[in-house]
Amino acid sequence: MTSELLTIVIPTRDRVDFLEKCLRSVFETQTSIPYVIVSDNSTSHQPPINVLRSKYEFTYVRQSGQLSMTEHFNACLTLPATRWVWMIHDDDELCAGSVEKVESFLAECGDAGVVVAGMQCIDEEGKELEEWIPKTNGRLKGEEGLLRLGLDWGGSSPNMIFSVEASRQIGGLIEVGGAAADYTFALQLAYSYGVVFFPELVGYSRQGPHQRTDFSTPAKAEAWLDFSIRQAELIRTVGCSVSAADRIVDRTTWLAFLDIVPCLSKSDRSSLQRAYQRCLRASARPSEWQGRVRTELPFLFAWPQWLELPLSRAGKALLPAFVRRWLRRAQSRLTFWTAQRLGLYW
Repeated sequence: MTSELLTIVIPTRDRVDFLEKCLRSVFETQTSIPYVIVSDNSTSHQPPINVLRSKYEFTYVRQSGQLSMTEHFNACLTLPATRWVWMIHDDDELCAGSVEKVESFLAECGDAGVVVAGMQCIDEEGKELEEWIPKTNGRLKGEEGLLRLGLDWGGSSPNMIFSVEASRQIGGLIEVGGAAADYTFALQLAYSYGVVFFPELVGYSRQGPHQRTDFSTPAKAEAWLDFSIRQAELIRTVGCSVSAADRIVDRTTWLAFLDIVPCLSKSDRSSLQRAYQRCLRASARPSEWQGRVRTELPFLFAWPQWLELPLSRAGKALLPAFVRRWLRRAQSRLTFWTAQRLGLYW
């Protein structure tokens, strides 16, 4: 069954120490081991990999070392000859016994573009952090699948298993800011081919300075926000309704903003204002997640009463667009100036 059903592919690059932990979780904690491929895009030959090759039975593919992250991931999607591919990053690990559970589930789940299971975040030392388990059971397709996955997003390697055929038909992952847009890829598959949720914990996703979710500097925090927003905005290209795309962009935009606020508010205050303005441009309409941010950070949205124009709402709507944009920018600068002087940052 495993030879036709599932292949585990592990892309790696210059991280043999993490790769060893990943391989150990595959070969030493599973009762069933499928076909395993390690795709190595390292910039130089690493002798320790030869030790791993002699220890574990996996197929080794040596890439050029010149591939971008997205090019490498897409190359990995072309390697399996099976129906499903479980692409695990080299710094992630599988839960003990998860392969057998996943294989049994895949054998019964029917056609879909992506299977999304549960995962737990761990730090650099392997300490367990937060856990995410899908709230939904069963298979969904079209806009329902898109929204269910997009609005309850915990998808990240190693908890996504892709249909090999659907992945090839879509054309693989898109590159955004030098990184692979895995969020967009999963939602494209869910919308076009369907998503099946598997509410079981299957793997551990490592968090830390080697990952994109490190917000230790304003530059990293702003880069993460930009990446998140640009990924979400690509959802508008899959063919879904404007309202569905707006809901996903709203959630992704403001959730990423809340993630980085603690970092930005402790450093350069102007970077927080830039991030806030970026979010407003991406998700300008009042909506659920913008409303949450309004509740948690009211000073960002406050409009002093003495600045209100003596116009009705309908009258303000008649103002030229560039005037309304100027007023919004003036409002933002004033509220940030006031907040700084009142010490409203944490």
